[in-house]
Amino acid sequence: MSTRTRREHVRYLKHRRTFNKESTCEFCAIDKNDYQYVSETKSFKVIKNIFSYSTWDDQDVDDHLMIVPKKHTDTLSTLTPLEAQEYVQLISYYETKGYNVWARAPKTVRKSVVHQHTHLIKPGKKVRKFLFYVASPYIRFTR
Repeated sequence: MSTRTRREHVRYLKHRRTFNKESTCEFCAIDKNDYQYVSETKSFKVIKNIFSYSTWDDQDVDDHLMIVPKKHTDTLSTLTPLEAQEYVQLISYYETKGYNVWARAPKTVRKSVVHQHTHLIKPGKKVRKFLFYVASPYIRFTR
């Protein structure tokens, strides 16, 4: 099951093709005047994901934010001890608000923006049900 609807995924792919032609990192370009901006600390920005997930853990998604280091980096390993402490405090804050925390490793092929970002995904209360079909048209699994 995809985390985005087909329409959202197509819109996302179109954006990636367009933005990849520009030289600026799209996360570095976000500032307090940007509609994606939520808040910031000394070393991090919290931003809205403009291509948020529709589902997470088989639930609808109520909110999808991201923690982004202000310095351009593709890995958490470059954080100083103080930045790492600040990062954990941010994650802890959002975790108490019901957000799931998720990030891809730097060399992950599916990582679309080469700037470390940690997803904060707040699932809704509605559990999604779907059908899963296998090779035989007579066997059907429901979840």
